[in-house]
Amino acid sequence: MPAVGRNGVVNEPTKQGAQASIACMRLMLCVSLLAAAGRLAAQGAPDDSNARPPVNQTDLAIVKRANEILNSPSKWNRADNRVCPEKAKTFSLYCALEEATKEKSGQFEHRGAAMQEARFVIDEIAPNASHYEHRLMNYNNDPSTTFADVERFFRLLEDRIAKRLAGVELPAAKPVTLPVTTMGLKPATQTDLKILERARAILDSPAKWDRADTQRCEHPETVSLFCALQTASKEVAGAFDNSAAAIEEARAVISEMDPQRAKYHARLTDFNNDPAITFADIQKLFQTVEERLKKRLAAK
Repeated sequence: MPAVGRNGVVNEPTKQGAQASIACMRLMLCVSLLAAAGRLAAQGAPDDSNARPPVNQTDLAIVKRANEILNSPSKWNRADNRVCPEKAKTFSLYCALEEATKEKSGQFEHRGAAMQEARFVIDEIAPNASHYEHRLMNYNNDPSTTFADVERFFRLLEDRIAKRLAGVELPAAKPVTLPVTTMGLKPATQTDLKILERARAILDSPAKWDRADTQRCEHPETVSLFCALQTASKEVAGAFDNSAAAIEEARAVISEMDPQRAKYHARLTDFNNDPAITFADIQKLFQTVEERLKKRLAAK
């Protein structure tokens, strides 16, 4: 209870003490918020594909261990899906780094420093990086990537982290430029057109639309844009090619038509999950891709 004088008014010393206490609490809150903001600024947001956390000696050990895990063509998994089973005998770039991270640090961080520096290496060396949805997975699976490229990747990654540890200022991560034309895409075929038509038939009503895509495609009762294309590819072509003409054409259309594309890290997934996207937008995308594939086929 506050001290009250004879006239019923709170004594001035007590009032001043209360005000000082409130000011102190506000100051502590401000300090906490500033510290949190500083950490986020230094490390990047959790879903920031260009986050750049500080490196340490553990990151260097992670890269060396990942190189040991993936040290021969016989151990290389060329069909990565970023799912890394325990006791696996073969490893993709992503899974080698994930396994090494668990061994050296005890837990895996998708946006950890070693993983992020690996992505930046791919930005610099991969000719097709601008078409990749997931840099580590797509570089690993790219038909043009050889095991010699994998070995070079690890050398460059180790050198990059060593330089950062030594205090060398490296260039900032290059922003990935999304393609806005069909230049560099695979030639379109009748199979691509059939894949697109089948995907459109699979995802033909709002009730079938999965608005929370993870690219896992584990819920057949509803499908995302990505999963509709994946399922159609398997049905029509017998296998899924993540860089097939129909898939890449869809990404190129999203790059051109969606004002939010600059914020997307995985165009098919982020376009599908964007709260601003309606089912009519999905249908428009299918229609535009179909028209463009037909034009490309007619131009042959």
